[in-house]
Amino acid sequence: MRVGIVIDSACDLPRSYIEQHGLEIMPINLKIGDEIFIDERDQTQTIAFYKRYTEERSLDAETQPFSVQQITNLFLDKLVLNYDRVLVISIASSRSLIYENATKASFAILSGYKARRDKANVEGVFQMRVLDSKTFFTGEAVLVHEALRLLEKEQLPFDKLRPAVEELSKHVHAYLVPNDLFYVYTRARKRGDRSVSWLQMKFGGLLDIKPILKAYRGDTFPLEKHIGYDTALDRLFDIARADIKKGLRSKLVSMSYAGNPEVIRAMKGYQEFVKHCEKQGIETMLAVMSTTAGINVGPGAFALGYIGAE
Repeated sequence: MRVGIVIDSACDLPRSYIEQHGLEIMPINLKIGDEIFIDERDQTQTIAFYKRYTEERSLDAETQPFSVQQITNLFLDKLVLNYDRVLVISIASSRSLIYENATKASFAILSGYKARRDKANVEGVFQMRVLDSKTFFTGEAVLVHEALRLLEKEQLPFDKLRPAVEELSKHVHAYLVPNDLFYVYTRARKRGDRSVSWLQMKFGGLLDIKPILKAYRGDTFPLEKHIGYDTALDRLFDIARADIKKGLRSKLVSMSYAGNPEVIRAMKGYQEFVKHCEKQGIETMLAVMSTTAGINVGPGAFALGYIGAE
């Protein structure tokens, strides 16, 4: 039986990891200036976007999830032929319509797959499940990593996979430190989200205040505020160390950066945190933050996620 895992392109896993494990990507449509393209986690393209986005702060950039029809076509044209079982893990439904659209598309897919498989001489029943990760970016990444471990190492049956991953989603802690509140404010205003006001953005910029935002069980909220980007990152690493001490449900801390990751690798706080994880038997991964995420949080943003004990 061929089992596949589908992620959306906001899931911050390194491209090499995606290819190594044969993950399928459900892309997100992007409109950047007058250009329209599909975010398929091309690292070179993404880093080039961050450079342009930094130089042109007024650049009009928007994201749009695949429609119900686009998702249906992706499955019927490709995935129902390549797999017998598919688990879709999406970014939090509170942040995007991806989960809703994939769920709606599943009805057309499950009613139309047999004709496609018969035509291609593919036997057997096709099944799919759609899971709301209740998190974003790096939080989604650690959840996908654990789903793969359950499949590949634990050989968990497919009918038990979704409930197991859904239970883990309740314990995902994901954090974000934006480098420039201008981008967070601008994108939030377009979505009708008033959580970051113009006044907060202005004073935050003047005083170099950097918030630590947290995503937990479908909710996103400001956790702390600090003066200076490095200070905020160091505090975030301390938060992660405290949770590592309590024990993690998965031996992985996933991180991403909206730009060239070598910038983060050169930071003393990051290097010390990675060494601490190694001593505790915790694996770390650092990816280029997706273009989809970067449009919403801006160049220079840093994200971190893990599955905690609580």
